[in-house]
Amino acid sequence: MTAVKRRVSWCVLILVLWGVAGCVGMPKIEKPQFTWRHYTYSVLLVPEMLSKSPQLELAFSLLRMEYPEVHAQAFHEILYGQTSLDEYKDSVINEQRKNYRSKAADLPAAGEGIASFNWRYAENFSVKQTFERGIVVERILETYFGGAHPGRNTQYYNIELGVDEEFRQVVFEDLFDDYQDDQRLRDIVYNELRKYDNLDNNQPLSRGIYYSNEPELTFNFFITDDGLGLHWDPAQIAPHSYGSIQIILPWYAVSSLMLYEGVEMLANKFNIEIF
Repeated sequence: MTAVKRRVSWCVLILVLWGVAGCVGMPKIEKPQFTWRHYTYSVLLVPEMLSKSPQLELAFSLLRMEYPEVHAQAFHEILYGQTSLDEYKDSVINEQRKNYRSKAADLPAAGEGIASFNWRYAENFSVKQTFERGIVVERILETYFGGAHPGRNTQYYNIELGVDEEFRQVVFEDLFDDYQDDQRLRDIVYNELRKYDNLDNNQPLSRGIYYSNEPELTFNFFITDDGLGLHWDPAQIAPHSYGSIQIILPWYAVSSLMLYEGVEMLANKFNIEIF
């Protein structure tokens, strides 16, 4: 009896030590910490007119990862295409200034239509949702370059937090084998668009707010606990007056169409158990 107890004790000790060693060896992802960098800048169309001159106003609210520092460069590269927020801001300002001056080059100093050159460019990045090893960032760009309507564009970045500097942006190909041409997936999307517009199940989408019965699928998506979010900007699939359109495809509705690797990634990195 004593020998049996001794063997059991050794087994328990071995399991405990193995578990501790496993935990020590497992890479740990520190919880990211962020700050925002705010910038404003003005470009006068007619500098000689000072306060009376039309102008291009630029405003930025840029998301900066402060911690862990080892991950910051990879994170900024995904959002801005470069690691320096100041360089990104300066490149956008230079591009917008050049465009503004070019469009206004043929206008006389105080000619007809000069008032329409009060332009605006505002860019804002924010954290939409955080997960175990993933994060969703929302970028909203508001512009006015003349015309009847200001522009509003929203873009989502679904970022898989790896170890060291291995941050990666999740794309549709990680989740579906054939997102664009899979009719089963299109039917699920169209059913959710019907719900969005309070249409009956069998009603054509064009009976509601949509331009056509088969709107183009968007590649602008965001991951949520409840399902896959899809976003269309104003005027993409419905008139501008209806604004942006967002729907959620429940995980249970699309799970059978997803790649195994995508399901595994959502479970391991975003802590989303689809099944």
